[in-house]
Amino acid sequence: MGFFSTIFGRKKRRIIEPMMPARYPVPRISNISGDSTMMENVKSKMDLVLTQLDSIRTDYQIMNERVSKIEKILKEIYELAKS
Repeated sequence: MGFFSTIFGRKKRRIIEPMMPARYPVPRISNISGDSTMMENVKSKMDLVLTQLDSIRTDYQIMNERVSKIEKILKEIYELAKS
């Protein structure tokens, strides 16, 4: 950095390189029973994710119903204030 860049607060621009993802060793499946156990684990995790999505959908529907009720109440208040 030169003299003027120090006085006026200019900083060098640094080029930020994206971090490369770490490479993990791929597990080797040596027996069939281990493969079926792994598939059961994946199935149970997918069931958990689907259950969570259903819960989120339900919460979303409840919030939408509340918003519509609030909109109706605000329309009624607006009509009463207008008259």
